[in-house]
Amino acid sequence: MDRDRVDRVVARARDGLRAVRSAPAHARADWLSAAAGIVARGRETFAATIVAEGIKTIREARGEVDRAVGTLRLSAEEAGRIPGETMDFSADPRGTGRWGWIERQPMGVVVAIAPFNDPLNLVAHKVGPALAAGNAVIVKPHPRTPGPARMLRDALLEAGAPHEAVTVFEGGIEETGYLAGHPGTDMVSLTGGRDAGRAVSRAAAGKPVALELGGVAVTILHRDADLDLAIPRIVSGMFSAAGQNCVHVQRLLVDRTLLDDVLDRIGPATKALRTGDPGEESTDMGPVADDAAAQRCRQFVEDALEKGASLVAGGGARGLHVEPTLLLAPEPDARIVREEVFGPVSSIEPVGDLEEALQKARLSGPAIAAAVFTRSLDVPRRLRSLPVGQIVVNDSTDFRLDALPFGGPGAAGLGREGVREAVIAMSQPQVVCVA
Repeated sequence: MDRDRVDRVVARARDGLRAVRSAPAHARADWLSAAAGIVARGRETFAATIVAEGIKTIREARGEVDRAVGTLRLSAEEAGRIPGETMDFSADPRGTGRWGWIERQPMGVVVAIAPFNDPLNLVAHKVGPALAAGNAVIVKPHPRTPGPARMLRDALLEAGAPHEAVTVFEGGIEETGYLAGHPGTDMVSLTGGRDAGRAVSRAAAGKPVALELGGVAVTILHRDADLDLAIPRIVSGMFSAAGQNCVHVQRLLVDRTLLDDVLDRIGPATKALRTGDPGEESTDMGPVADDAAAQRCRQFVEDALEKGASLVAGGGARGLHVEPTLLLAPEPDARIVREEVFGPVSSIEPVGDLEEALQKARLSGPAIAAAVFTRSLDVPRRLRSLPVGQIVVNDSTDFRLDALPFGGPGAAGLGREGVREAVIAMSQPQVVCVA
């Protein structure tokens, strides 16, 4: 491990912090807004880099670039409305004759650890709020997908951000742990798996940590669901980014009265998806990340088949191209029910009513999102008992607006992302009391 290299990176970021903190809010907003324009104008170059390094198709990559532009613009807006408040100190007799206010100050140097599956927008979700709140930021991209992070850094520097304020650090596991625990860094924000979350939490002990760790996302088809609306959205939620995102529709719980109709629709729709070269416009689904990911998908399928499931579609693989796979009626102890697969494998499970659906959904534990397709206003209210951070109605769990809080309870994470929530998390209150 090269500790000296990490020390130099942190020292540079501390210099950048002084420059960012001294910049007025309108300047920070200008950097972010101008960077959004640069990214928008470079849409095809950014998208091509995402495809070349990662797991997305060219159409998915363009969508990610568009979302990153929006995330930067939202961050620019939040730079100008970081909240503060005044208080009536005389509510306490000891405060009589005193006055003051509460304002938010930046945390300092934020370490932003990003995953491979959204290598541009999830970096923007950390860098944008960090700068908006007046922090310097050290981005640690996934080793397979550093290009989009570098390009975003360059866009921010071109837009006028101080050169030391945004650093991209490419290092190994030991160096990342040292960076997270370094006395010169003040907060760590990670999007990744639960093992990574535990490791970073240990390394950063004593510092604020924001964790987005995922889970098994469940979508429910209630008996009054509009299947014409539901099936295309569910198939998209199952297989976009080859199932490699933390709100992938991993389990579909279907009212038994709908099961035959659903199977008649969802099986052919899944088999019709085109896999192959992610750079081709006609490709619907790209590869999984690596051999370990492909092996994990095969293990989940084999485990489910051993535990009572049958194949509706897929089940095979060619190298990193895993077929879009649907499993029908796995047993409750199957891995597909209990663990996040992070790949293009999903289960379909019949249920007798909404109460059974909710009971089965809880088998998967905490997650970021759950979803339901229904025409009823009462049904979504009943989903509020699930241990999730978001409930989606008449779309799949894969739906997200970048302005909204994003994350889950318990093992699914700690804190929330989403631009406004992240600005608050990356700042801290300071009280000014005047006698």
